[in-house]
Amino acid sequence: MLAPIHPTEQELISNILLAQNQEEVKQKVDFFMELLNELGTGENEIKRILNNIQAQLDSCNPFNFDAQQWSNIKMADIYCYEIYQAMFGVQYL
Repeated sequence: MLAPIHPTEQELISNILLAQNQEEVKQKVDFFMELLNELGTGENEIKRILNNIQAQLDSCNPFNFDAQQWSNIKMADIYCYEIYQAMFGVQYL
């Protein structure tokens, strides 16, 4: 039997960019977080992953994306922050 494929931050970013609206962005992030939980990803690893995702989103240049993609990026950034706050109760950098 094959080992489960661990979802990557880059796959999530790609899915975020392809989302049709902000609700779909939230669904993509929720699905990603569910996969991490199903795979038994530890708390420290989840913190690292959320930090990596936010760093990637923060490094995006708005001039490189269309309006929908930029809206998706900002929604994902906010939503990942909310998830982090709900899970760990502290602000991350």
